[in-house]
Amino acid sequence: MTPRPRQPHLLTVTLMAGTAVLSLNMIVPAFGEMASHFGVSYATISFLFSGYLIITGLLTLVAGPLSDRFGRRPIALVGLVLFVLASLVCVVTPNLTVLYIARIAQTVVVCSAVISQAVIRDTSDSAANTTRRMASVAMVMGLAPLIGPTIGGVLSDLLGWRSVFGAQALVGLVALVLVWFDLAETNQHKSSTFRAQVRDYPSLIQSARFWGYVMTLCFGVSTFFAFLAGMPLIGEAEFQLTQTQVGMVLGTLTVGYIVANAITRQAADHLRASTLMVIGRLIGLLGASLSLALLFLGFSSAVVLIAPLILLGAANGFSVQPSHAGVVSVNPRLAGSAAGLSGALVYWVGAAAASLMSLMLSSNPSPRLFIWMLLVSTVLALVPALFVMALDRRSACDGLGMAAPDSRE
Repeated sequence: MTPRPRQPHLLTVTLMAGTAVLSLNMIVPAFGEMASHFGVSYATISFLFSGYLIITGLLTLVAGPLSDRFGRRPIALVGLVLFVLASLVCVVTPNLTVLYIARIAQTVVVCSAVISQAVIRDTSDSAANTTRRMASVAMVMGLAPLIGPTIGGVLSDLLGWRSVFGAQALVGLVALVLVWFDLAETNQHKSSTFRAQVRDYPSLIQSARFWGYVMTLCFGVSTFFAFLAGMPLIGEAEFQLTQTQVGMVLGTLTVGYIVANAITRQAADHLRASTLMVIGRLIGLLGASLSLALLFLGFSSAVVLIAPLILLGAANGFSVQPSHAGVVSVNPRLAGSAAGLSGALVYWVGAAAASLMSLMLSSNPSPRLFIWMLLVSTVLALVPALFVMALDRRSACDGLGMAAPDSRE
């Protein structure tokens, strides 16, 4: 029996994933300043967010299969090197065109994020262990959406928007050093050729369970992306928040996310992944519904609007890691490809949600419209989670037990 590859340290895997999150959300509080600096509309500058998601989705499709073919370590290293260089170009960019190009180049950091999931799966011995370790990473990584926008807002207020990209370059450099010294190759089943790899794809694509996990991820995470895209507009137009305050508000969802991940880590050995997913999605539905109810009752302060949305963060804390674990466990030999495909769809659905939110709120920055759109997203995330739960129950009735395959060959 082939010995399981050495596990990298928690900090290494966390930064592999967290750097991509920081790259996404640190600049959001600075959008207002950037729009003024370049003389463009908020919707135009927000393409640095939605466009980033679209390109990230494309690269995610490539990163997973490349790591299955050539290994996790080299793909992660290349992605981080290019990210650091692109971030430095963003710092010194002379115009918006160069900024767009460099921002697109930053998306290569997704390689390390996708590979972090595959690395955890490579070094775990069961789906429950995968979920537990992903939850452990997520508890720490959950600080990225919390501190990222906050630091971005503070830097933008004090030093200007260019300093935000400088901070991203520094984080990327730290991640690069950790991966270089701590991440050994974990892929012990590299595909001999891409053709051989593609021959295994039907087992993934034709799996109803795989799509249940993926759609739960897509609509759950798109709620977060829509929140990121809409909150700066609502905060400035309705509540006159500063960039620093907007950054702090954007981190509110993470409070619930971190707490829920801590619970998920303990519950992974006792509850099915689908049960945790459904619990999470129901909590998300409750959070959006509570915010909307408070608005209809006449409460419209920023605190009253934001506080229930912490439950949206908790929803992802309960559902995202079990969904990720399910995605990479359907066919362990294609863990990288599965993570890549699911990640691409998550980014594309998230980009659509963020773009739609920005478009709708640009002409009508209404808190009610903002919450209504989040509510729709929470409902869409609940449906596939219930579908996976139904598959689990049917498998149990058929005497198959937990149906998500988790064998190693």
